[in-house]
Amino acid sequence: MKKKRILALFLAAVSCLSLAVSASAAGTTTRKATDFKDYDRTAWYAIAVSAAVDNGLLYGKSTTVIDPNGDMTRAEMAAIINRSFGCYKTADISQYKDVAKSKWYYKDVALAVQMGIYNGRSSSAMAPDAPISRQEAMTVVARALELDYDSYSKTDLSAFSDRSEISNWALPYVRAMVGADYIHGRTKGLEPLDNITRAEFAQIFHNIIGSYITVKGTYDKDIQGSVLIRTNEVMLKDMTVDGDLIIGCGAADGKITLDNVNIKGRLLVWGGGTKAVYCNNGTQMPEVVVARVDGATKVIFDRDSTLAVIDTIKTRITERAKQNKETEIIFYDVSGLRKAQKQLNAIVAGSQLSVVAPAHLYAIVGEQSVKAEFTNNSKNDTYKIEIRRNKDDTLIADAFELAAGKSISTLTLLEAAAFGNVDCTVTITAYRDGKQIGTMQTELVLHTAYLWPKEVQ
Repeated sequence: MKKKRILALFLAAVSCLSLAVSASAAGTTTRKATDFKDYDRTAWYAIAVSAAVDNGLLYGKSTTVIDPNGDMTRAEMAAIINRSFGCYKTADISQYKDVAKSKWYYKDVALAVQMGIYNGRSSSAMAPDAPISRQEAMTVVARALELDYDSYSKTDLSAFSDRSEISNWALPYVRAMVGADYIHGRTKGLEPLDNITRAEFAQIFHNIIGSYITVKGTYDKDIQGSVLIRTNEVMLKDMTVDGDLIIGCGAADGKITLDNVNIKGRLLVWGGGTKAVYCNNGTQMPEVVVARVDGATKVIFDRDSTLAVIDTIKTRITERAKQNKETEIIFYDVSGLRKAQKQLNAIVAGSQLSVVAPAHLYAIVGEQSVKAEFTNNSKNDTYKIEIRRNKDDTLIADAFELAAGKSISTLTLLEAAAFGNVDCTVTITAYRDGKQIGTMQTELVLHTAYLWPKEVQ
């Protein structure tokens, strides 16, 4: 599925999509973008940066400076992703000698490494204070979104004149971001080696993740674009998500319930415990990806949801997620239902009368021969057909039989046709192996005139 067009890596403004979020929830701030003196509400980045500040993703460089046009550092990007997904579990990063425990970003780097989206520039160096390049940013975002790189391996990059500058290690991620319609490049191309600014990265996230759910409770309004849940004990009910639904790390071991939810994009699961992520009452989506690495989780489909998706859904548990042995995607066992339905379909099909019968017959006054197509479409049954006049229930022609697959094209009336219209009832009785198995009736009108056009005759 094509996602909402993402214009994040070149300077483009978009409309702001909001959902009920809590400005006081964990990981957010009560500050506004307008609190910063260098924030320009007329700039291309205004909506995205404002949304990033409102949702607690982007902090100021000081109490008065947001520095939207400054280069984003590797540590700053780690922090934004952690805050967005609600990450809470850290990894051991002692091998990176340039990440001091005294630094503000120590925990953020440890969170990003645990999530599996961040690697060092070497086995011992993370370079947290260094600006992050555009290809590095694409790589990190692609990992966080768990894009299936193999499915985008043939993405055409020929429109970008600088495609040869993309590093080999970044190429699968760049292809995935372009193929998913998230990256369109700057005016000069992809510019993979250039640094990305704080505003540009805020734009990326604003476009990919339109809304955040940070407060426990029930939500029942349709959502445009993708939404990220970063708390637990949340129910989505009787709604459509017109994008991806991402359950962030912040859901932890808590319960997430989707009740009659239609997800147009993917269900991406970074959080939610073994008791569990429930898909109930016909909840459906084309794809579910389980990526949680800090514990086991189960995505459980009830009967109606299983029936809604089982023939079409694509499922994937990432390799790191598979290390949690209890992690699984569980579908309701519908084998018995399918068998019963198949049997019922066979019974119904076998009992149906499949016949072509005219609704009108056209006769000439004084004649007895009439054009009349009756066809038996069944494979095994014999049909007996009677046509009776409604007025006195008398036959207008001899009853006749049609073997399976047979038809007639003319009918001989018992009496010469008189001028006018006669309302009749056609009764069709089906026999199989000499036993009557069903009957049906349909209406027919016999029209008689002195002369009919050639196309009727």
